[in-house]
Amino acid sequence: MNNDCEILTKLAQRTISYFHEDLAIEIDNDFSISDVDKIEYFDISTLISLNGDMAGTVGMSVTNKLSHTMVENFIYGDISQAEIEEMASENVAETLNITLGNILKELSVIKTGGNINISTPYTMHNSVSVTKKKNGKMFLCKIKSNDEIILLSYFV
Repeated sequence: MNNDCEILTKLAQRTISYFHEDLAIEIDNDFSISDVDKIEYFDISTLISLNGDMAGTVGMSVTNKLSHTMVENFIYGDISQAEIEEMASENVAETLNITLGNILKELSVIKTGGNINISTPYTMHNSVSVTKKKNGKMFLCKIKSNDEIILLSYFV
């Protein structure tokens, strides 16, 4: 398995587990990974850069609706709509940070003695698109949650 698909496969599996077990959000166990030329991100997207023996950028993108559900299921007790709005992007960033951090030790590059460093998450608050660079690689993974989709991406 090449590193590009390996990272998205493991990240998708961990994301599914995290949504099921930690957020109690229904999410399909199936996912697909595609080699793409362009990614259209949703309302809230978080990117984390990788460098070292594996370089690239990993992303997670969700709609505002799903980000609000994530916050509501992450916080115990009552929370105001204003607090949900305020915490939504932070929660997406933390979700990617947690799930990515959990899978790093499972990657073949690490198992063979390599090193990967991750950046602080960077969050975008609007729908944006990213186009593949010349000679670059870009992969997209889609996971369904009821009528919503979670996008996971990896590009170099």
